[in-house]
Amino acid sequence: MKRKGYKIILVWILVLADLAAAAVLAVGVNMGMKSGYSSEMWEDILRGRSWLESAQYEQLAADAVFDALEVVARNSRLERGGAYDPERIIRIRDYLDSRIVYDTVPEEQKKDGICYKLGDLYQWSLKGTNVRQNIFQESYKPLFYNSIQEYANECDEEYNVVVSQIVEAMEVLRKDVAEYQQIKKAWSYEAVNVRFALWDLGSGNVYTNVQELQKTELKQEDLEQYFYGMGSYYSFDSRSANVVQKNVGDYYSYNTHALLTGWNAHLMGEYQVYVGIDTGFPVADQFAKGALAYETAKDRVERYAIASAVGALILLCTILGLFWRLSGYVSRLLTEVFAHAGMAVQAGILFLGYELIQLPLGLLFGKGAVAALVLFLYKLTALGLVIWSAVQRQKLLDGVEALAAGETEGDIPRISTEYFSSGNRRMAEAVNNLGEGLRNALQEQMKSERMKAALITNVSHDLKTPLTSIINYVDLMKREEIENPKTREYLQVLDQKSQRLKQLTEDLVEASRASSGNVVLDITRLDLKELLMQISGEYEERLSRKGLVLVADYPQDPLYVEADGRKLWRIIENLYRNVEKYALSGTRVYVELSENGAWACMSMKNISEQPLNISAEELTERFTRGDESRSTEGSGLGLSIARDLTELQKGTFAIHLDGDLFKAVLTFPKPPAENAAGENV
Repeated sequence: MKRKGYKIILVWILVLADLAAAAVLAVGVNMGMKSGYSSEMWEDILRGRSWLESAQYEQLAADAVFDALEVVARNSRLERGGAYDPERIIRIRDYLDSRIVYDTVPEEQKKDGICYKLGDLYQWSLKGTNVRQNIFQESYKPLFYNSIQEYANECDEEYNVVVSQIVEAMEVLRKDVAEYQQIKKAWSYEAVNVRFALWDLGSGNVYTNVQELQKTELKQEDLEQYFYGMGSYYSFDSRSANVVQKNVGDYYSYNTHALLTGWNAHLMGEYQVYVGIDTGFPVADQFAKGALAYETAKDRVERYAIASAVGALILLCTILGLFWRLSGYVSRLLTEVFAHAGMAVQAGILFLGYELIQLPLGLLFGKGAVAALVLFLYKLTALGLVIWSAVQRQKLLDGVEALAAGETEGDIPRISTEYFSSGNRRMAEAVNNLGEGLRNALQEQMKSERMKAALITNVSHDLKTPLTSIINYVDLMKREEIENPKTREYLQVLDQKSQRLKQLTEDLVEASRASSGNVVLDITRLDLKELLMQISGEYEERLSRKGLVLVADYPQDPLYVEADGRKLWRIIENLYRNVEKYALSGTRVYVELSENGAWACMSMKNISEQPLNISAEELTERFTRGDESRSTEGSGLGLSIARDLTELQKGTFAIHLDGDLFKAVLTFPKPPAENAAGENV
């Protein structure tokens, strides 16, 4: 009897110890989870790592290097000697295309595009533009010319197109300068613990947020001594591609030269770039706040970890003595079996239970009110279980329908599995995982598209410099008096091929922008008939030289559409180029312009010189050409660019093939009736 009493006391001691240990463990784990600290921070703290060794710091450092390079690239375009330089020159076309700013522009290049001083164009953008009596009021004169009209006349460009480009450039410049001013303040020496310097070895300019590095005679030793003494730093020398870094996380995965080139850093030649982080944290930025938060978290996590470890140790040592009490949980086990059973099993158990319960009820209470009440409560319980299961199934159905409807953008509505049975819970978790997988796949696809577009843009930019040199040198050689006819023939081939490569490079960039939607549109109301007649007039003689007869059918009245004039010109020009390259000599080319309700329709038909053994859809894919022998000078991008630019302007682009007959059909929306009527008055 005494031994049994001792056993009972021992069991209760074990139970109380387990409960206490479980409580300590639960409190420690719960407080740790509610602390809001990430698993990476827990791991860093438990491994005894300092703030500078933590994963969070490494990520902040890598991001800081990346962001500092973008800041220094932007600063290099607008400043010199550490200050904003209004004397730099903006060639409007180049600035719109790639944000290029020049120190000087030789007068012999004045026809390459209209130019303004940076400061003049910026001040003009602040004053705003003004049009009086259909004449654009010029607050500042362009370089080399007295007016925009003089430039347009001498360079054979459309006045309105040049004006539109200037207005667009002013808008872009105003935003760039505003962002530059904000970034300059946000990344000043007094605002962040990040220090950076870009030393242009060609011009001697230094772009930095460290005042003491703005020296007239800067040496490499000065930069190394300043930055290599910091707790975190990164440096890159373009002459040797040499990288020196310390404690900057995974920034090494980026290509510094490619980033600066892609951001159009204003450099005259080779360069060195340095980024460092003052780990003394004199400024209360994200690094300083992160260090303080890390030390606070370290104190808390260590307390939680110690409490949890003590509770887990006690629980582990005592839990083995309580296995024998499992026999007391048979009833709970049966309940769990029922809760985790499938619908068919649950229905079978409910039906069997209803049949079996009637026998003892009949023996005890007969057919009285008590038996009826018990059966009613049983049915009510069974109905509740069925409804509960049906509600779960409906939630599952709603989740699947949302997924099927394509709701994969942003936060996917997840199915709450609270109070779900085991089978339905597994199904709900599977649906949730499926939605998460679809969203991840879509994000990966978008990332892949962005990387592809960035790759095309970067490669195209890298090709421009050597290609421009080739074209210039070929042009210089053509001016020499070369007597050897073979040499002149070789020069002609070089000239043709380099010009073709230049066109292909430009087409690649435009195709990438058009397919990704990264195109700025200036949608206006314009006369499609007049535009088409102008382009037809330009190409009529060229088509005639190839033995092609242009047959045009225009409506009597103007036909207005809502579109971007420059992009629409490029679309139609690509169609004419396609005809010029691939149409059968000695045939006619039919151009027809008509309207169909709210749409303006243009069609172009010709007979192909080569057999068209591919589908119409394939012809609009990139690098697809109707000439399989590749004997023509096409790039295979013209129709793809035309299609993408058309669809960006809410138009339609369709190709129809009938044997060797090629037909392209464009449709563009017309302006609202009231707008058109108002302008026709």
